[in-house]
Amino acid sequence: MWRGLLPLIALALVLIIASGPFARGAIESGVQSEIGAQLSAAGMGWAAVTVSGQNVTLSGEAPASAAGERAVALARSATCPTWSGRRICAVNVVGRFHAPAPLGAATPLAAAQLCERALEGIVAKEQILFASGSAAIDTSSAPLLDRLARAAQGCPGMIRIEGHTDIIGRNEFNRSLSEARAAAVRDALIARGVPAERLRAQGLGAARPIADNQTESGRARNRRIEFHASAG
Repeated sequence: MWRGLLPLIALALVLIIASGPFARGAIESGVQSEIGAQLSAAGMGWAAVTVSGQNVTLSGEAPASAAGERAVALARSATCPTWSGRRICAVNVVGRFHAPAPLGAATPLAAAQLCERALEGIVAKEQILFASGSAAIDTSSAPLLDRLARAAQGCPGMIRIEGHTDIIGRNEFNRSLSEARAAAVRDALIARGVPAERLRAQGLGAARPIADNQTESGRARNRRIEFHASAG
């Protein structure tokens, strides 16, 4: 009789062991490893896998809005080895993902750099024009100042407006003229709604040429207004 009961006793022991914490931990670890490997093979290694019983949770920063859905779908169809062949690993799979930081959440320094590039792009195509030897802004530059004001209003921190001249004339006059022109641009932007406390004017005269002062075209390029943004 005892010999007949031995198979039943052995089966009962297997069931007891299989239902214990060690067995559950081994099964959960296997499920985690299998699903993680299949996600990585599909290029979704960014998804972290957590297993608790029959429940699987995926987490991490989804690189795109639909990426999390694809990862969950793959995890639900993932198979694990069992004594009767490969079977679906998990009964329940959920995703707890967070999106990448939006572009608008850039650091103050990065935002200032973007602002400066935007202003540079505007004046790279068209320079602010002044009357010869004067700080009076030509009326034809009004649309350009409108565009600059719109760009500046969306910028954080401070904006430094630099005036530059060519080499013709005395140094003192050129520096004074460049400063007056920078101040005129500042006034024009303030009149268009840019806060005055965020704008600073500076005149550098002919100290920083960007082209050859020996040619008319070079001198025309050196007579310019530049914009430089800073985070604070």
